Order: sequence, then structure tokens, then C-alpha cells
Amino acid sequence: MIERLTTNLGALARLSPAELATERGSRVAADCADAIRLELDCPQQELTSDQRELLAALGDLLDTSTRDERVVRIASAACRALGVRPAEPHA
Repeated sequence: MIERLTTNLGALARLSPAELATERGSRVAADCADAIRLELDCPQQELTSDQRELLAALGDLLDTSTRDERVVRIASAACRALGVRPAEPHA
């Protein structure tokens, strides 16, 4: 799996809904959406159908609204499914 996806997915999963609405949150969400598209279009590892569905659902949601609080929940679920540890928040 591409490092860009795991890094941004972990960061996205750690954001609060308020942080998601910031410029930084929007940037993380946009980077994650791009990385999801790359992974789904040209996978670098085999994904299960459940993992693929979670990533597709998150990508679709990010394409429509990066400020939806479901983004954080789905990102957290995708982290668990992919074995990605959510990134520690920056101080």
C-alpha cells in the first residue's frame, strides 16, 4: 500500500470534526482522497473486498464533503481494516 495513503488515512482518523473543518483538515482530506484513488486504480497490494469497499466509501465521501463527521469514523474503520495505526496528533 502506498505510504501516502497510510500516512493520510492515519492522520484523517485522528482529526476531530472541528479539525476536519480547518484548512489543515481539508488538505489532509484532499491528500487522502487522491491517495485512495491511486490505490484503488493501481493497487500495490491485494485488498480484500471489505477493505476496497471501505476505501471506496471514504473516497466517495471525501469527493462530496470533507467536512462530514462520518469522514473520521470511516477513516478510523479503514485504519482498523488495513492495520494502519492512526497518526499521533501534532502538538
